[in-house]
Amino acid sequence: MIESLMRNEMSQAADDSRDVCREPSNRLMLAILEEALVTFQRGLNSPVAEQRRRFHEVDTWVASEDTDWPFSFENICGTLSIDPDYIRTGLRRLKRNAFARQTRCAARRLRRERIYDRRGWRGHIK
Repeated sequence: MIESLMRNEMSQAADDSRDVCREPSNRLMLAILEEALVTFQRGLNSPVAEQRRRFHEVDTWVASEDTDWPFSFENICGTLSIDPDYIRTGLRRLKRNAFARQTRCAARRLRRERIYDRRGWRGHIK
């Protein structure tokens, strides 16, 4: 999902201007954006607390419309000729789908526990 977002945006950016990524600062901005998107994807439903914390940092960074900092999401997208709302929409969709999947799995687990309780099994494992 994220790879296709980046491919579509980068091909559009490549059509707009071929020399966007020739500057070292632009390559650094692209690396920051790629790392943020990978971190977002890794932390989405991660059981590891550190990955979830980083996911929330990236989510907050992407949602922010702050342009005061040179490496803000808005400034990076502007420099690389990428539409920030397109990426935000894709990440929101990815997050919504992941949380919906997680909710369905939790509901299935609860249903299974209720069935076991009715049959007399209380979950005591030795």
